[in-house]
Amino acid sequence: WAQLLASAGYMVLQPGYRMTVGWGKKHFDGGYGEHGGKMQDDKDDGALYLVEQGLVDPDRIAMFGWSYGGYAALVSLSREEQIYQCAIAGAAVADAAKTYRQRSRPNSPKALDDWAQRRGMIGINPIDEVAKVNIPLLMVHGEDDSRVLYYHYTDYKKEFEKAGKTGQFVTLDDADHFYRTLMYTHQQQFYTKMLDFLANDCGPGGLSDQRGIAAGEKPEHKKPGTPSRVRRAFSC
Repeated sequence: WAQLLASAGYMVLQPGYRMTVGWGKKHFDGGYGEHGGKMQDDKDDGALYLVEQGLVDPDRIAMFGWSYGGYAALVSLSREEQIYQCAIAGAAVADAAKTYRQRSRPNSPKALDDWAQRRGMIGINPIDEVAKVNIPLLMVHGEDDSRVLYYHYTDYKKEFEKAGKTGQFVTLDDADHFYRTLMYTHQQQFYTKMLDFLANDCGPGGLSDQRGIAAGEKPEHKKPGTPSRVRRAFSC
């Protein structure tokens, strides 16, 4: 995905937000109870750093994520101050509380259950935030997703449309959750839709070349803190 977006002219940021593995226990534990909170702030801070460095136009930033990243993309829809023009949520955990209730067991070890609650019952639950959505959405989900079940997509879509929000919804027929299970036809359907959505429907006028960028064009060299009109940014 990062290569696809980069080849289309986007600067791609893949931040090591709190709870990212490989950076030690303190960094991981920093995400305790922070789903939709400080974990989300980390992603925003990364995008804003690119703006401060003069690498990215602050009016041309989007978020894309898959699975937990899809959850983060849904959370970004209702952020204030809003820094994104749109979000793309793939295989997104849209109702974390429902997932917790389904998976919870009375004999689960207390420590594990405590962590699980902070990934579902505690923190931002996207399906409860639909009324606050303030940017366009593209939501994509595999019909046979075995990790993040398909009801996350159908339940969220129902609430989203009921609230009269702006969005587009795509089902990948017979597709599972994991990238390695997406067939060529799934990738073709998703990638074509994603690039079209970004160019034409992401914020006012989309992020198309008509707004001052040619795909693949190199960024202008500017002093830090000076916004560039050349680069669009993607936080994944």
